[in-house]
Amino acid sequence: MWNLTPDERLREWRQFRIDIGKDTVESAMQRVAHLWSYAPYVTHYLAADLVTDWPDPWTLVHENTYCDLAKTLGMFYTLYLCDHYRSSIRDLEIRIYKNTDTHDVVNLVWSNRGKYILNLVFDTVVNKTSVDENYVLQHRYTVENLKLDLY
Repeated sequence: MWNLTPDERLREWRQFRIDIGKDTVESAMQRVAHLWSYAPYVTHYLAADLVTDWPDPWTLVHENTYCDLAKTLGMFYTLYLCDHYRSSIRDLEIRIYKNTDTHDVVNLVWSNRGKYILNLVFDTVVNKTSVDENYVLQHRYTVENLKLDLY
């Protein structure tokens, strides 16, 4: 999908969202983690504290530029725009943590009270027991914060 033209990429992404809506929520989560793990990577594109500058879902996929936070946002948008969001995905959030020991920052998609966490481990879905106690929550963004309830 990542090497396609912008219009083709948007069509593929739409089809992907339709397809994962037919899967179990667990399978959909894994497929989303897999897809976005392989998106092209740049070191910096979005700033965690400038949420008003973040692109909408279609602009993000059209531009095809992804830092770690942008990949997280792509996972979030994909889950928000699939059929599971209306039925079995709850508490969908982007959570940004900082490790107090290493000062590393992790950008996570968090849902269903931490039952499903994406982007902590490459290409894998984990749960809240995998989040180290040294991680301190820095930012938390919901559908409402991102003004996605308009879509």
